[in-house]
Amino acid sequence: MIEAFVTCNDRDRYPALVEPDDQRDGFVRPWFDLDTVRRIAADTQAEAARLGHGSADTVHVMDGTVDGDGHAVVLSICWMYLGGERHQDAAEIVQPNDDGRYAIGGHEWCWYALSADLTPLIPGQVKRTPLPPLPEQRAL
Repeated sequence: MIEAFVTCNDRDRYPALVEPDDQRDGFVRPWFDLDTVRRIAADTQAEAARLGHGSADTVHVMDGTVDGDGHAVVLSICWMYLGGERHQDAAEIVQPNDDGRYAIGGHEWCWYALSADLTPLIPGQVKRTPLPPLPEQRAL
């Protein structure tokens, strides 16, 4: 894995570890430390408060102690799934990997890496071949 800054909204940038080969359509799956997950949680909850819960997924970090040991539970909620056919998928407990890092949003949030000067490395667009004109249209 390599260190990189990532974003999924062109505004918020977070440090993460990414595996360059773990991509879907050019989007990466970033792995965040718990402090960064807490920042993402605060940012997503503020966005949901500003735009409405139907417009933004939220992340929550809940802390607790069991038998004297501190634990954190990371929860991701896709509010748009509630009330629909995918309501059972609306909440996910995000499990850390062996290094204690969390893959918030996975590929579904369309995270992309940033260059050294924080320029988005947006995945390349699919080159499309233009369709031939309809008979009543003239070619341009």
